[in-house]
Amino acid sequence: MAPTTSYLHKTKDIMVQSMWLAPLTSPAAWTAQAQTNCSAASVFAALLTAIVTKGIATAQQKAKQTKDIVQGPYDFIVIGGGSSGSVVASRLSEVSSWKVLLLESGAEEPDLGMVPALYNRYLTGPFYDWQYTSQKSAWDAGRSIYRGKVMGGCSAVNALHYTRGNAGDYDHWRSLGNTGWSYKEVLPYFKKSENNLDPAIAADTIHHGKGGLQDVMLDSYLAPNTQLLMQAYEEAGIPSVQDVNGAKQIGVSRAPSSSNGERVSTNRAFLTPAVRKRPNLTVQTGATVRRVILSSGPGKPRAVAVEYDGPQGRKTVKLNKAAVLSAGSFNSPQVLMLSGIGPKQHLSDVGIKPIVDLPGVGQRLHDHMYAKGNVKFQLSKTATLGTQQQLISTVSQYVKQRMGPLTATGNPANVFFRSKYQKAGDPRPDIQIPIGGSQYLTSKGKNCATPETAGTYFNQLGFNAINLHPKSRGQILLNKTDPYGMPLIYYNIFGDESDLKPIYEAFRLAVKLNSTKVFRDNGITMSHNVPSQCAKLTFNTDEFWKCTFNGVGSANGHPTSTCSMGPDSDKLAVVTPRLEVRGVYGLRVIDASVMPGTPSGNTNAVCVMIGEVGSDFIKQDYKTSESVA
Repeated sequence: MAPTTSYLHKTKDIMVQSMWLAPLTSPAAWTAQAQTNCSAASVFAALLTAIVTKGIATAQQKAKQTKDIVQGPYDFIVIGGGSSGSVVASRLSEVSSWKVLLLESGAEEPDLGMVPALYNRYLTGPFYDWQYTSQKSAWDAGRSIYRGKVMGGCSAVNALHYTRGNAGDYDHWRSLGNTGWSYKEVLPYFKKSENNLDPAIAADTIHHGKGGLQDVMLDSYLAPNTQLLMQAYEEAGIPSVQDVNGAKQIGVSRAPSSSNGERVSTNRAFLTPAVRKRPNLTVQTGATVRRVILSSGPGKPRAVAVEYDGPQGRKTVKLNKAAVLSAGSFNSPQVLMLSGIGPKQHLSDVGIKPIVDLPGVGQRLHDHMYAKGNVKFQLSKTATLGTQQQLISTVSQYVKQRMGPLTATGNPANVFFRSKYQKAGDPRPDIQIPIGGSQYLTSKGKNCATPETAGTYFNQLGFNAINLHPKSRGQILLNKTDPYGMPLIYYNIFGDESDLKPIYEAFRLAVKLNSTKVFRDNGITMSHNVPSQCAKLTFNTDEFWKCTFNGVGSANGHPTSTCSMGPDSDKLAVVTPRLEVRGVYGLRVIDASVMPGTPSGNTNAVCVMIGEVGSDFIKQDYKTSESVA
């Protein structure tokens, strides 16, 4: 199915044609590498890296020219222009009588991130990434954490998956005392933002919306090897699901994405050129918020201003109604603590004057977790590393038609299933297995780049099993050496080792695929590297897999819950079910950090929904329904 032109029409004032790839459609671009021993895929990676490096340098120079255009006071100040913040700024500025300011630390979103298949494999470095690292804790040895630092936030650099999770996620939130968050109540907000471009799926109007601001569609390209792996899972007893965001989630399904042949970040979807022209909306990039300033004196404090470091230095901007923190699960609790809102003792220890003692700020860090067991699916009959002509053709097809392998995301399909360890009566899956390609070279020429073509051509399929609802929780703390710098992130991966049990079951499912007819007929085999210390253990037992994991685990890049919502009886709840920060007037948090726990799938679609719900809460509380034309 060819992409429609609706998104290109929305953004005609922005250069989103990805013509920066055009040089790779000419054989002449490859000439300098013609005499090397490098594979075509490696040459492609080297050429692409050079183009992206140059493009980032240009974007950096442009960002340095950013002016500070803030002229307060403002009725609402939205802190963070990411997956939720872009939604909030767009929706609040629909009220023409409200003056809205959006402050974003990063720069404007360049065109370099538009190609779905490339996503964060090439978009690296401080221009795109906060470059956080986690602290050593439990199975986490300390690792780099990729978080988007441009307009659109993580939605500008992620794998574009648009999975809402399970209906049971939201009914669970409601059962915890979060009124207004049941599946029945949040479904209209998922539909409100959605512009589903798959006619068969959009026909299900109970679950899907048409005409919203966020384009959603299945990848127009599905690699043959991915199709084979999906068939093998079905043969192994996993049911096929046609619409993972519909009535049923559990099974093997294609992954819808927030794309239309091109990335559609929340920045591009909700802050279109037409929205940017609203006279009541100011978008200020290059502005890192230091703190929300609270009123002094007796009684409950109120947010009265926001202090930030901008293009022309430090500045304070006054606030009439409310500040909205949409800085994400790492930065939102950090800004709260820097503002004097958080665990009293911790704030005192790092030299911040406590104003509101909220012990839950930065606590309950939750993420999907996995441990790699070095399992891969080796291809033989269907393996290819891609010839020069194949790669040139692929790029040409994308540049000219927005079709072909480059329109696909890194993992265009998933398995969701309930292990035997999931609680009885809980309808949610506890395991997600992404299905997609990875490319590996067994050998390469001297000085060759490592090929990373995001699954365009490959000779192996990877395997990963993700625990969607781990019991292990971590925390975010301020760094005493520099509270305004990188926060201390403690994930506590597999701190509760019972979180490994569902993962063991998922690895046994991978072994089961070796016996399928699909694998036999297509020459696909499961391979796994067995560490020497595990060689004497019985293969495919819990003990065997735990040994191969070697005590190393990782989070999946979906952090939540560090400013979790909850009723008054929940002593660690930071915000009310209406997303108001406890103990403060005029301050809300609207982003992934308010989730009580991880959803049963990728988080981006959920962040969009939270932005929609939170914006409506503000409109309701300030008693207005006024909108721009």
